[in-house]
Amino acid sequence: MNLTGFNLSKNYFDCIDDEGNCFIVYWAKLEFSLLKLNYSGIIFSNSQNLSIEKSSLKKIKRPIVNDLMQFKNPALKINGNWERLENPYTILLYTDAKGNKIFWDCHHPKTYTNIEYKDNSFKGLGYAETLTMEVKPWKLPIDELRWGRFLSENTTIIWINWKGNYPLNKIIYNGITFEDAIFDENKIMFNNNKSILSFEEKTIIRKGKLANVLARMPWLKLIFKSKILNTIEIKYKSRTSFSIGADIKCKGWSLYEVVTF
Repeated sequence: MNLTGFNLSKNYFDCIDDEGNCFIVYWAKLEFSLLKLNYSGIIFSNSQNLSIEKSSLKKIKRPIVNDLMQFKNPALKINGNWERLENPYTILLYTDAKGNKIFWDCHHPKTYTNIEYKDNSFKGLGYAETLTMEVKPWKLPIDELRWGRFLSENTTIIWINWKGNYPLNKIIYNGITFEDAIFDENKIMFNNNKSILSFEEKTIIRKGKLANVLARMPWLKLIFKSKILNTIEIKYKSRTSFSIGADIKCKGWSLYEVVTF
């Protein structure tokens, strides 16, 4: 039972093609006290690493979670399909003392994705999830958050790591969960350091405070506490190699972020 009156549901979609054209797409709905807010947004980083970002507060239908998900938003000039290639899973990340929860629904760990954007077509591997929060974000017991995913034709690796009063360390490799990931600036090691993700040609897609993202909605600054407004988020894309021991098993693209509260 949600006792805070706070409920945030956020759909996240992404895709990178072979050349490095990258999409990050959001649909979100926030309900808090008398406030109801709809939000959708897109970040596009092209193969030359130039990024553009656009958002909309127009109400659009929530994407329906099924084997083939579609996100269409004329205001953002995007129409995309995410076709599920692997089985989904859901993780309860956190429950506070009042029973309010945070659910991570990884319903599309890997997808074949086709996006039409500004009259251009892009195809590549993608990912989609839904995060549901009943906990007010400024009450999260987290100092730093890391999230990311690596995809290739035969390998899927997804990670989530929290530092702070409620540490969390999960990395899921082809459906198998490990809890021993070690994070370095340019690599992640897990499975007793035998499995290694190495980030190459790393590019920052977006860096800044959450207060900058909320610039179009200054009244939200009256609601969110300084811990959230001063949050620094860095999003990356990177060509990536996956190795087990000295053996390079595959190469692909990673999308990941580091959030400091």
